[in-house]
Amino acid sequence: MKCELITNLSRDIKEIAYIQNGIVISTLKYEETEKLGQVFCEGDYFGLDSLVFGINLIDYYKVGKTRFKKESYQLFVELLKDNDYYDKFFLNLKITFLEIASFMKKREEEVLLLNLRKIYNRSSDIKGLPKDFILKYISEEKINSLLENELIKDDNEFFYYNPK
Repeated sequence: MKCELITNLSRDIKEIAYIQNGIVISTLKYEETEKLGQVFCEGDYFGLDSLVFGINLIDYYKVGKTRFKKESYQLFVELLKDNDYYDKFFLNLKITFLEIASFMKKREEEVLLLNLRKIYNRSSDIKGLPKDFILKYISEEKINSLLENELIKDDNEFFYYNPK
């Protein structure tokens, strides 16, 4: 997929990574279709599917100049010995897999709204998702409904959460 502002990370992420700044968007394959998955923000880990299952089940895309740090499995095992790191990591793991399970069953516009709200609340640099990317996963009709109900707003390039 080629989309301005979006970079596919499938070649870069073979293990887990930690987002230093920016956001990463995931997509999920489910029942013959690809759906928008969750958004990962600063301080989140992504690539957990490859750690747990040994293969990437989820596609990851970084937005703009997002920076992340890859962690090798050996380093990761060492870091888990620290209680604070251990607690933070497993809380993140639990949230990630709960979101994956719920996002597979949610309507596309609900997933978008939840992701935009998360970005609004947690990302300091990036506040929206690129329109070109989102329109590959969600119909214009559903986007227009969100815009008309003032749940989201937009500009030339991005969709944003509207806190009203």
